[in-house]
Amino acid sequence: MEKYWQESYQRYPNQKLQDFIKLNYQAILGSGHLISNIEDNYNYLLKEYKSIQYDKNHILYEEISDELVRVQLEAIEEKYLKIYHFLFMKSVSIKKDMDTFINLLNEIRTEENSNEIDEYINSGCPMVSHTQEFREEYHPHYRLMNKDYILYIDLLKKIEDEQIKLIRIDGMAGSGKSTLAQLISEYFDYQIIHVDDFFLQKHQRTKERFNEIGGNLDYERFIEEVVNPLNNKEDFTYQIFDCSCMELNDTKSISINKGIVIEGSYSLHPKFNLDSFNIFLEIKEETQRKRIYKRNGEFLYNKFINEWIPKENNYFKYFNIKDKVNMLITEK
Repeated sequence: MEKYWQESYQRYPNQKLQDFIKLNYQAILGSGHLISNIEDNYNYLLKEYKSIQYDKNHILYEEISDELVRVQLEAIEEKYLKIYHFLFMKSVSIKKDMDTFINLLNEIRTEENSNEIDEYINSGCPMVSHTQEFREEYHPHYRLMNKDYILYIDLLKKIEDEQIKLIRIDGMAGSGKSTLAQLISEYFDYQIIHVDDFFLQKHQRTKERFNEIGGNLDYERFIEEVVNPLNNKEDFTYQIFDCSCMELNDTKSISINKGIVIEGSYSLHPKFNLDSFNIFLEIKEETQRKRIYKRNGEFLYNKFINEWIPKENNYFKYFNIKDKVNMLITEK
């Protein structure tokens, strides 16, 4: 946290201990205590927004932890306020890590502030407001957001502005393809097609097929059940591959009259001739490995590292996937 402390004091050199406690409370314990009703919350946000002046040159956000940022309301165009509010709500969390929070308070303890910190801890560590001095000098108007969502804001704005109805999301394992697809689906009420539903069937799992670049999925069935109906502008139903039994085990119906997001590795395979808005997500290798291990455990982690990721990388390189997308989203 020391990095964020230093940045905070550079930005707000005259902040008081109470303001600094608020920073650490938000960074460690989240903001869920502030949310009761989503509609009321939006109306309150809108009212606060109307009380300030939009400034296109204002800094959009400041980092307060590895996970969270404070998004400054002055930097938001009003027509996009609902997008931001949606992301604020998706970022709400109530954490129980009070021990970590108290340890941080003890790290900032000095001879001068020791009594004030003790009083605060003994009171049960409640959420505090900014001091009057802070409000008068810095005029804080912000909301907390998951840091990863910052990467998606421009895309969500573009989808809304241009009314994009067919989107494909490809990218590195662990880069957030499913998360982004879910955000788009929830906000715009779009349908999701998971490329993972088109894993190879038993009879297709040959040595020749596994050696084929981009051959890791059943692209023949994907073309027949998804690509062709989309190009013909027809409703369709496709079968879902079930890894637990290694068979096609269910179906999913898609309406051509609603927006659609196709997500997953190989979704931009050149065999899929679709008129879509194409996105590629990439992350640092260190981040990728951490996410995959946390999400999948040791056994599947080794499969990813030794087998699946090398095959994906060959596919990305051989077909120049990143050079053929409408938007490249890269971890900062």
